Amino acid sequence: MDRKYTILAIILIVASFGLLILPEKDGTRETSPSKMLIQLNDRARFLSTDQVTERIIEADPTLQLIDLRPESEFRIFALPGAINIPLDSLLSPQNLNILAQRAKDKVLYSNGSIESDLAWQICTIFGHPRVFIMEGGLNQWYLTVIKGMEPSATASSKELNLHSFRLAARQFFVGGDAEPDAPEKPVQPKQKIKVVKQEPTPSAGGGC
Repeated sequence: MDRKYTILAIILIVASFGLLILPEKDGTRETSPSKMLIQLNDRARFLSTDQVTERIIEADPTLQLIDLRPESEFRIFALPGAINIPLDSLLSPQNLNILAQRAKDKVLYSNGSIESDLAWQICTIFGHPRVFIMEGGLNQWYLTVIKGMEPSATASSKELNLHSFRLAARQFFVGGDAEPDAPEKPVQPKQKIKVVKQEPTPSAGGGC
């Protein structure tokens, strides 16, 4: 098995055992296996990149973006307002307190979806409320918001409106410096875009 996936599996196992030794905090309760299965099949746990982008632009005070990538990647590029909680630090006490906040929608993202899905499962096991995944991660965000694609000549009004929104969002994030024809590759926005810097704030938490 790939070493990366082995590590992720170990984290999930540790999270499960953590339920046996950690005291209940802030009224959170572990999720039963049957409820967990229902939630895993519920598409409501995902937010699209467009939904997340709209909330960033509107400065939604209930939105808390959580970047699961390593700190080295986070310091080079992150979505405005995000805090950095690397996946291997998710179980530290300081970070568990952040995830337990009931007044915020915690939206997890990484480059793709694997790490975010695992982190969501850990949060759900611990009973943390209002946790979501930005579907497709930064890869999808880059393709839809920064690169984008022209709608077809037969596009519906809904598709045209979405395209107009993405053009406005692209202007918000990169000004006139976007490169919509850049080749597709695993997202490394640091090489493609200039974010209007709202310096991301690292999490106060440390490692496990």
